[in-house]
Amino acid sequence: MDRLPSSKRILIFLFLGILVGNFFDKSYTIANLNLYTFFDVFGLIFLNALKMVVIPLIMSSLIFNISKFNDSGELSGLGLKTILFYLATSFVAISIGILVVNIIKPGLIDGIGAGNILGLDKESNIDLIISSQDEYSLGAFFLKIFSGNIFTSISSGNMLFIVLFSILIGIILRSSNSRSTDVVKDFWEGIYLVFVKIMYLILYFTPYGVFCLIAKAAMNFEPESYLILSKFFVTVISALLIHVVIFYSIVLIIFKVNIISHLKGISTALFVAFSTSSSVATIPVTTRCLIEKLNYKEEKVNFIIPIGATINMDGTALFECVVVIFIAQLYGVDLTVIDQFLILSLALITSVGVAGIPSASFVAIVVILGAVGLPFEAVGLILGIDRILDMLRTSVNVYGDSCCVSVVSK
Repeated sequence: MDRLPSSKRILIFLFLGILVGNFFDKSYTIANLNLYTFFDVFGLIFLNALKMVVIPLIMSSLIFNISKFNDSGELSGLGLKTILFYLATSFVAISIGILVVNIIKPGLIDGIGAGNILGLDKESNIDLIISSQDEYSLGAFFLKIFSGNIFTSISSGNMLFIVLFSILIGIILRSSNSRSTDVVKDFWEGIYLVFVKIMYLILYFTPYGVFCLIAKAAMNFEPESYLILSKFFVTVISALLIHVVIFYSIVLIIFKVNIISHLKGISTALFVAFSTSSSVATIPVTTRCLIEKLNYKEEKVNFIIPIGATINMDGTALFECVVVIFIAQLYGVDLTVIDQFLILSLALITSVGVAGIPSASFVAIVVILGAVGLPFEAVGLILGIDRILDMLRTSVNVYGDSCCVSVVSK
C-alpha cells in the first residue's frame, strides 16, 4: 500500500459519484438503509481519517526536516521565498477577483441591485456564522497565532500556531548538536515515518472516499439555487480560471517548469482537494505527489506544503472579495476605490490562517462585510451553491502550493 491510487481511478469514482448522486434522491433506501446517510457517514469517515494524520504529520515533518537542514542560509532563504511567493500570488488572486466581479457585475440586473428579487429581507440561516465573527477580529487573529498552549492548539486545530511552534522546535534542534538533541531528532523522524505509513493506508481508500463525498454533494443539488445565482457562479469560476490558467501558467513558464508534466504529477492531489474541500486534509496527498511523481526534495516539500496549507489561500481570498462586492451590488451599494482597497487588504489578511476546512472562509467574509458596512443576511444566499465553489477554490489553493514548490525549489 506504499503507493498512491492512480488519478484515473480516482477520476472514474468521482464521475460515478456524480452519476449516482443525480440518479438517486436523498430519501432512497436499500434494505432499510438510507443511501444518503450511507454516503454521508463513510465520506466523513474518510475525511476524518485524513484529518487524523494531518497534525502529527505536519509537526513531525516540519521539525524533522528543518532539523536536517545543514545550511541555515538555505533554510531562512527558503522560508522567505515561500512566504513572499504566497503573499504575491494571493495579492494577484484578489486583484483578479475584484477586476472580474466589477466587469461582470453579477449582483446587478439592468444596472439595478437584484437584492429585492432574491428576497434578501427574508430570514437566512447564517446565525452560526455571524456568532463566530469575533474569532476573526485583528486582535484575536494575532492571539490565535500566539495562543500560548500547544495542546489546546492541537485539539482545536489551530494550524498557524502549530506550524510556528514546529518551525521553532526544528530551528532549535538544528542549531543543537548534543547527544540528547540527537535523540529528540530521531524521535521526530520515527514519528514522521510512522505517520507516513498510516497515511498510505488511508490513501488506499481515496477512490471510495471521493465517491461517497461526491455522491452526497450531488444529492444536495438544487437547480433553483444554481439558476438564481448562476451569474455569480460564473463570475467566481471565471476569476479562478484566469488565476490558474493564465497567471500560474505564466509563472511556471518564467521558471521553466513543464506545465503538462506538473499537472499530471499533481492531479491526484487536485482530485482529493476537489472532493474533500479541505487544503489541510489534502496535505499528505500533495506531499506524496510532489515527492514521488515530480521528484522534488522531500525536506523542501515537507517544509513548504504545510506552510502553504495554512497561509496560502489564494482561491479563498479571491472568493472572499468577489462575495463581498457581489453583495454590495445586490444592495445597490456603489463601493469606492478606497472601499475596494480595504476589501483587498482584509481579504489578504483574513485568508491567511483560515482553517482548511469546508466553508471556513464565510467567517472571514462576515468580518469584511462588517468592515465596509454591508448587511450579513445575503451570505445565506451563497450557502446553497457554496459546496461546488468550495471544491474549486480548494483545488486552486492546493495547485498554488504545488506551484510554489516548483518555483521556490529551483
